[in-house]
Amino acid sequence: MRAAIYLNPAKCAAVRRGHPWIFPKAVTKTTGKLITGELVNVYDANAQLLGVGAYNEFSLYRVRLLAQAWEISGELSFKSLITKRLKQALLIRQGLNLPNEKTSAFRLFNSEADGLSGLTIDCFNKTWVVASSAFWVEAQKTTISDCIRELALCDEIIWLAQNKPLSQDGWNQIEVMEPVVTATEVFEAGVRYQVNFSHAQKTGLFLDQRENHQRVAAIAKGKRVLDLYTYTGGFALHAAVAGANNVTAVDSSDSAIAQARHNASINGLNTIEFIEADAREYLAKAGDYDVIILDPPKLVPSQRHVERAKNYYRFLHREVFKAMRSGSFLMTCNCSSALSSIEFCNLVSAQAAAVNKGVRILGVFGPASCHPTLPAFPEGNYLTAILLAVV
Repeated sequence: MRAAIYLNPAKCAAVRRGHPWIFPKAVTKTTGKLITGELVNVYDANAQLLGVGAYNEFSLYRVRLLAQAWEISGELSFKSLITKRLKQALLIRQGLNLPNEKTSAFRLFNSEADGLSGLTIDCFNKTWVVASSAFWVEAQKTTISDCIRELALCDEIIWLAQNKPLSQDGWNQIEVMEPVVTATEVFEAGVRYQVNFSHAQKTGLFLDQRENHQRVAAIAKGKRVLDLYTYTGGFALHAAVAGANNVTAVDSSDSAIAQARHNASINGLNTIEFIEADAREYLAKAGDYDVIILDPPKLVPSQRHVERAKNYYRFLHREVFKAMRSGSFLMTCNCSSALSSIEFCNLVSAQAAAVNKGVRILGVFGPASCHPTLPAFPEGNYLTAILLAVV
């Protein structure tokens, strides 16, 4: 018989709504032999089954709920559960027409939002990259790989263990393996990228910005564009392909700038100037451009960093608004759920007012549609992109 945990009545509502994390203080009693990385039944105080999850004695997430009670029929195993979740996720992406003739890179599986907390899978042509951030995912590596292969849709699986979250989750057997496929070329809305799996952030490309790239492309024709924190050229490439007169793309990473230049080359673009520099040095030059992109790396890794990050965001936006001209556009992004969309919108708008600039918000967006979110899991709403105009 499977081991079980019983929850404090006050904590059951969140689980019933679909929140996937159960914290230690929510647990009132346990039965059976609890084994980290194995499945455990989750009950309320009246012994009514709430769901099944992966138990972890080392983690703040004592149980990662993987299936709710109404989803369970018959004997549940990791293999049956993983297979079911992969098929569900694949069906959604097929409904989104992914992949297609213009886009060959997309997110197939988005961790909690696709029902398996700690498992992320990105597809790059026929190479699928697995990002593992939970103890149970590493423990079930062989099963997960077998389930992926049974779908018969990929030629190569690259497994990228995420060191920091895995260490926090109690997994200390991290293997670093050189991928068989080290690089590939993919399309994102018709723009070509080379993806280097050996030296990449995340799984190789920031696929969550795909639709925001296209929003900038839609207003870029004939304009001068400044892309700050360009990384490997995402916004800059789309703007140039869409017909921007000239694009300046700035990043402090020499390797990112080198990759961005290569990406421009394979797209036949000669209208982008790539500059290795601190993006802050270019805030005062925003007045020379019609469209500015401000997409800094993650500034709010946790709640305790929120105030410091807010101050930094205030600085960035205050300086860029000082320089921006009437009629110019800004796409500004925050990639942390610790700062909500409403808070970020208010912060950005306040900095415009602080320097006597009026703004009109044209849209508030999240990640690309292949990155679904859960209404009951606000922690998963990590990306906010605001498109606004200065009046």
